[in-house]
Amino acid sequence: MGKVIIAEKQKRVRCTDEKFLEAVYSSKTYYEIATKTGQKVPSTMARYAKTKKALAEKGIDLPVMERKKPYRVIDNVDNMVQIAQRLRAYHTDR
Repeated sequence: MGKVIIAEKQKRVRCTDEKFLEAVYSSKTYYEIATKTGQKVPSTMARYAKTKKALAEKGIDLPVMERKKPYRVIDNVDNMVQIAQRLRAYHTDR
């Protein structure tokens, strides 16, 4: 099984490719991978992207990861229309 190495001088956590891929296949979010490997989330995301690209060239697809917080789609168009109408009315009345 994979092994996690913590370098004291650099405070850097390194894990083997085997451990990283085990975490990828058993997780749904980058945060879960980071907690299983001991790495930080940004470095986990970067490693996932590099690994996904390298394996895609060999015809192997990795599972799609989600972020910890789900994306929220906010529709501001109606709000922006009201603001624009108010500003236009304010500036044309002068």
